[in-house]
Amino acid sequence: MGNQGRMTPWLSSLYFAKGMPRVVIFVIVLLMLRQMGLTMSACLCGVSVMYLPWVLKVWWKPWVGRVLNYRLWILLTQFLLATAFGFLACLLSVEGAMWGLLVLISWLTALHNVAADEFSRSHPLAPHHSIVQELFRKFALVVGQGVLLVLAGNLQIFYRHDMLYAWRVLFYFLSGFFMLLFFWHIWTLPRTRCADEADDAPSLPQKQRGWYRGVFFLLFYAFAQAMVGKVSILFLIDTFRNGGVGLSPQEFGFVMGIVGIVALTFGGFLGRKAVRRFGLYHCLMPMTLCMLIPCVVYVALSYWQPEDLLLVGAGVLADQLAYGLGFAAYLSYLKLTHYRECGKSLMALSLLMGCLVAGPLVHALGYNAFFVLAQGLSALTLLSSIMLRNFIFTKQQ
Repeated sequence: MGNQGRMTPWLSSLYFAKGMPRVVIFVIVLLMLRQMGLTMSACLCGVSVMYLPWVLKVWWKPWVGRVLNYRLWILLTQFLLATAFGFLACLLSVEGAMWGLLVLISWLTALHNVAADEFSRSHPLAPHHSIVQELFRKFALVVGQGVLLVLAGNLQIFYRHDMLYAWRVLFYFLSGFFMLLFFWHIWTLPRTRCADEADDAPSLPQKQRGWYRGVFFLLFYAFAQAMVGKVSILFLIDTFRNGGVGLSPQEFGFVMGIVGIVALTFGGFLGRKAVRRFGLYHCLMPMTLCMLIPCVVYVALSYWQPEDLLLVGAGVLADQLAYGLGFAAYLSYLKLTHYRECGKSLMALSLLMGCLVAGPLVHALGYNAFFVLAQGLSALTLLSSIMLRNFIFTKQQ
């Protein structure tokens, strides 16, 4: 029990390090690209490429532990992330090098996530350590979407709106932070390799009765919300003239990084409790209806374009709370599948497709028409839930 208690420092810092780069590549980079003058289509299509490592993870993950043990993977990826962030800060103005480094960072992030999860699984954990993992992963989201964006906004004011220089300073900071994590984990991560670090060859699911319903659910349950999720980031910071609500980076950091993450966490907690108490079959349709709320919120915000930060914050709170509740059903089904890694890859593919499709659509339609279209595509969410619920019912008979 004493060894389990001493595990908390490295476990908390490891899961904080796990959550941070994902916020950088999927939120901070999206804002940065837009501020650098790229079109919405270029921003969203470019960020969609960052999902590829997670889409392909079902094939490459089983080979990771065969090349190096997971402790070495953690240290190597943290050192390379620190180096890549440093080079990115230097080469932000060189478009080809910038995109190459962003793709590299996405692959290093995926490798680091896999190594962190497998390393923690290979060591005995006390029951409270799962709470530690989730707490510090969410804390990384608050720091990434909240504190770092507030810092970026203040840097832009300090450097008299020289946005490129402000973003460079932020990436230099991230480079130094990950180098500190690298040295910290050299000292704190246990050096023993546990027996259960052995890797299995990749296995793909065999076709079973009704398998296509599960695939359809995993691909399309959150498809419309994946479209809205990325576009809403650009909508919140875009100017009123362009159809947005004109939040500054500091305001966005508060609204999405603090209010939004707290609401998302609370919604997910309530959703998991409901599924454990009533079962997925009874919770699926109410949670599916919750998944329709984010589109409704952004249709309303894009129509009225409120200037009051309180109203925007209330909309984001409702959006993230409902999304947390609705997505709990998705994650619950994912845990029930026998081929979870394939399910996770399908989830990543759904996010990639949503982001990829959203770029040209919002560029052509504008925010309000795009959100109305996404509301219509939420019919896929309802259809996928009905198909899965009928399948669960037939299995229970």
